[in-house]
Amino acid sequence: MKAVRIYAEPAEIEDRLAQFGLVKADFFPVIEQVVAARADTIPIDAAGAAGQKAYLAGVRHSRLMLMSKGYIPDSTGRIESSLHPETGVKIVYQNVDLACSKAKGPQAISGKGPAADRMIEKAQGFLFQLDDIPEAINSKVLNNAVWFLCVAVNGESVTAELSLPVSIENQNFGRFVERIFLVKSGEWDPTKVAPLPSANDDYELVISRKE
Repeated sequence: MKAVRIYAEPAEIEDRLAQFGLVKADFFPVIEQVVAARADTIPIDAAGAAGQKAYLAGVRHSRLMLMSKGYIPDSTGRIESSLHPETGVKIVYQNVDLACSKAKGPQAISGKGPAADRMIEKAQGFLFQLDDIPEAINSKVLNNAVWFLCVAVNGESVTAELSLPVSIENQNFGRFVERIFLVKSGEWDPTKVAPLPSANDDYELVISRKE
């Protein structure tokens, strides 16, 4: 079985993200908004309110950031993502239980349904055939690949990674082929976060919706 490729050192992280047209610092304001949204709840709120607010903030602010890099919002299959129109690469926001653990891949807090399973299988199913050539897919961003921006907030601990799963198993992420560590345990410092692009910025808003 092909081992997951983990990018954990600063230079290799930036080199990998450069192939998306991104740098690690681009994600920090997005993560800050997720943390703030999760904190904006009180005990009488509906069960799951913190997670729902975090998800909505993650989708909105990841899209704002990615739109400034040439991506467009996409809702194909009713899965909210950001799509690069030239490469077909998609980035999906996801609340997870933990991130940046070399011992365990992130798991979606709400689980993954059939639509996510079909999307990943369609985009990445062929990776199951590449187990014997470990470096074959690490040198570039795969066209049409579906990546997940995984953010975990556990009390004051905040971790995040950008990762490429190749399967859904038991309604959650199974195997990963690549994981790019963005915020490791103990690294989060909200005082150094830069501002996000504004929702009022002059974007040509094009949303792709395919059932």
